Amino acid sequence: MTSNQNSAGAGKAAKFVAANPLGPMSNPFEGMGDDEKEYQKVVSDNVNKRMEGAMNDLKKKYSDGRGGDDMGDNGPTGDAYQKHQQMQKKRADAARAQKNASKKAEAEMIKAQRENMQQNDQDESSDDEYDDLLEELDADPEMEALRAKRISHMRQKQMDRAENLAKGHGSYRIITQDEFLNEVTTSKWVALHFFHKEFERCKIMHHHLELIAPIHIECKFINIDAEKCPFFVSKLQVRTLPTLVIFRDGVAVDRLTGFQEMAVDPSEPDKWHTSKLQAWIASTGAITFAMPTEEIRKEMEKMGITPRGTIWSTKHANADDEDED
Repeated sequence: MTSNQNSAGAGKAAKFVAANPLGPMSNPFEGMGDDEKEYQKVVSDNVNKRMEGAMNDLKKKYSDGRGGDDMGDNGPTGDAYQKHQQMQKKRADAARAQKNASKKAEAEMIKAQRENMQQNDQDESSDDEYDDLLEELDADPEMEALRAKRISHMRQKQMDRAENLAKGHGSYRIITQDEFLNEVTTSKWVALHFFHKEFERCKIMHHHLELIAPIHIECKFINIDAEKCPFFVSKLQVRTLPTLVIFRDGVAVDRLTGFQEMAVDPSEPDKWHTSKLQAWIASTGAITFAMPTEEIRKEMEKMGITPRGTIWSTKHANADDEDED
């Protein structure tokens, strides 16, 4: 049979050079003479004997516990190998500890969630009791009617507030003669201050009305220069400044001329509290305000509460009302 191995000459390793590993093995001594065959056999036996001896020596070393001594520190029993093994063990221990800690934290979280669920169950039970009570109240026609009336009142109040703000309530503004009718007739309640820019008492009235306007959205607070609206000054018969006129649905219903009964001390007529003006405006029905009673004032003083408001403290040369020419 023809061999698939390539021949490389008549040397000792001729049959093994450039051999095809996938081809069938042929007799390595084929084609040799008797002397050469004998020589190759002796060499083969010698190699086999040495390999067998080396294998026996290795077996003996490992059986005696000396295996790997000739491999240095990198051998399985060397220092470097042992340090590596120790490091691997530490890493494994650390990973195991971290895993245990994670499991413990997860267990604590599950426990907390269970407690929270139990608490929620209790809260839901309380909510159920509250809902039952509401259902009982809802079952009462009188309570239901009262609640519906209250809700309707609150909604109407919010709507009125929004409407008033859209009309200019909530601030103290100056208007012109051309704006007079529109401003006075579009709101239910209007407080209009006729002033003169050079009169000190008009400045005092400005001061107090600026404080009142943002508080009482139910009434519109405006002012007009008396010199620039002669028609309405004549029509309303304004003779003394400052004059505060209260309008209801466009009709003048009351007026405050000068500082009538506003002063805290009659000897100082220009010094008076904002609440005095609030009380007067409330007496016309334009705003809702009640002066604290003496008993309430004493209780407020005990609690350290001071009623809000100011007193105009500037000294004025002329204490009398100023007449317009």
